[in-house]
Amino acid sequence: MTDPGPGLPGKPISELVSDPNFPNSAVGQKVDIKGNTGVVVEVVKNSIKVRSAEGKTMSYNFHALRKLYGPRIAPAETTVEPAPASAPASPPPAKRDVILEPNFNSPLVPIESLVRRPDFPRCALGLFIDLHGFAGVMIELVGRSLKVRSREGSTHSYNAEGLRKVYGNLSPKGATVKA
Repeated sequence: MTDPGPGLPGKPISELVSDPNFPNSAVGQKVDIKGNTGVVVEVVKNSIKVRSAEGKTMSYNFHALRKLYGPRIAPAETTVEPAPASAPASPPPAKRDVILEPNFNSPLVPIESLVRRPDFPRCALGLFIDLHGFAGVMIELVGRSLKVRSREGSTHSYNAEGLRKVYGNLSPKGATVKA
């Protein structure tokens, strides 16, 4: 075993582990492993033995050295064909019925006459409704919510079940119906 020069710096371990014949190719080389410099004197099982200038011998697992200091290996290319592109899964939009041109000249219908119908709130779509203090055309139905627009352009939203509770027991003239 020859000493490649006591005053010369060792090769960085990263240069040695990139050799395909490592660890055997490193025997006899002066190496620097994280500041510990010495000569690789032998390979024993999974270790390389490095002797320093002071005569101290250190063992290093060469698999760990390869992993820590070796070149990064790109992941193997796979030949799996990509899945066909499809639209991203998203929940379907809520069913919306809209009246774009409200007719404010139609007859004014009291809300009490509509809330008792089995097809309420759909039956109110497009009708000019009297909501006791607010009158307007029902322009949109979103789920169970009604949007009513006045002649002046303001829009109010109402919950269909709430309207049934409030106006379901009233007669069209505003008197309470007794059962």
